[in-house]
Amino acid sequence: MKRFGFWGVLLSVFWLAGCQQETKFGVVSGTVTDVDGNPVANAEVYVPNSPEARTFTLHNGTYYLTKVPEKFTEIRARAEINGVEYTGRQIAQVFEDIPAKSVNIMIAPRNRQGAVEGYVRDPLGQPIEGARVFAGGALSSAMAVTDSRGYYRLEGLPGGYDYPIVASAPDYENDKRTVSVVAGQTTIFSFTLNSAVNRPMDAPQNLTATAWTMPRSLTATRNAALRRAYDSIKALIDGDTKPRRALSRADTGYWIEVDLSWDYAEHPNLLGYGIYRGRNQDELTQNSIAYLRDPLADFFADLDPALQPNITYYYEVVTVSSYFPPDDSLITSPRSNRASARPFTEIQITAPRPNAVVDLRAEALTFSWTPVERADYYLVLIYDRFPDYQVQPYYPADLSNPGAAKVFAPNTSLVYTGPALSPGRTYYAVVLALTNDRSTRAISQLVPFQIVR
Repeated sequence: MKRFGFWGVLLSVFWLAGCQQETKFGVVSGTVTDVDGNPVANAEVYVPNSPEARTFTLHNGTYYLTKVPEKFTEIRARAEINGVEYTGRQIAQVFEDIPAKSVNIMIAPRNRQGAVEGYVRDPLGQPIEGARVFAGGALSSAMAVTDSRGYYRLEGLPGGYDYPIVASAPDYENDKRTVSVVAGQTTIFSFTLNSAVNRPMDAPQNLTATAWTMPRSLTATRNAALRRAYDSIKALIDGDTKPRRALSRADTGYWIEVDLSWDYAEHPNLLGYGIYRGRNQDELTQNSIAYLRDPLADFFADLDPALQPNITYYYEVVTVSSYFPPDDSLITSPRSNRASARPFTEIQITAPRPNAVVDLRAEALTFSWTPVERADYYLVLIYDRFPDYQVQPYYPADLSNPGAAKVFAPNTSLVYTGPALSPGRTYYAVVLALTNDRSTRAISQLVPFQIVR
């Protein structure tokens, strides 16, 4: 185990925040999802009683909220889905110079929510102020912070589920339980935390990095259906009927994202994770890009607007211990295995043009697109309806055996020979560029077209 100076400084800032009198503001970003992890577009995200701290989620449920007051701040989300009001809340610890990332909010119908409340105490029955209580959700954990009485309350949890709940505090060992939440009721549950001892921290295992490059044009749209369509296509590539993880983005100008995943391993001293990124060894050693204060986490999305195509980024992750030695330094695990990502450039369909009418009596239906450096192959998808999670591609019918729809680089065109296309019907084409291991992906714009016979 190592004592790491930067995180010690950062964590000391976290624990001592609140001593200043002047109100300052920071930035919070994250994702709004439903209980199944599906992203919610156009949800309103806001800070109560702060009119300037208000925004709406993008196509994949992500938001970027400015003018958020420092210290522990409540972030709320609300949306109307099929005429039903959905709401949710989260607590963010906000600092002027350190953006709060991955502040994810799970929403549910207001009339189907329950709560958990109780106290966090030490073995002598004394309250632990500032302890955090996490309830695991589809994307990340809901969080509450104890007051001077050691009291916490987690609200807005969808009823009818069992939640893993962890109480965590510096210098104490975690206490993890499973708690049932009932709609319209408050479940009472309290925790007793034993003093932490210096237990070895294990490095996160099996760190992986997956890079996505999205169409730049997508950043300007607020069409919820289009945003959901892109998310459904991405989920399809991973073999999911819905996204494994909703993605969080740092601002509306994104077009590159790198998603990090690792194996979750429970540890009584696990306080959170330190995330490192660098373009070389020196940067990787020193450039800590985030502290993920969630002992239930196994995922982090790097959505830094500075990420660029054709540049290799290296990542490592450490676990952070809740045990603090007498000198108040911070103890972390050795670093995880190193994962790398080198995002693609953007891919564009050049034919057919959007809303083109293709006369098959005069020409063959040909798809073409711009080449993507380092792509091993391209995958052409055609939908006979607008893409969504419940809509499978019309072509190819079997993604595990795509046939001619899989075009090997350097070829950048395909003459369609698949199932017959109905005249007058609108179809939607999208092309993906992938490496053989699928760790690097780019997705084109969605192009509608019609057929004449």
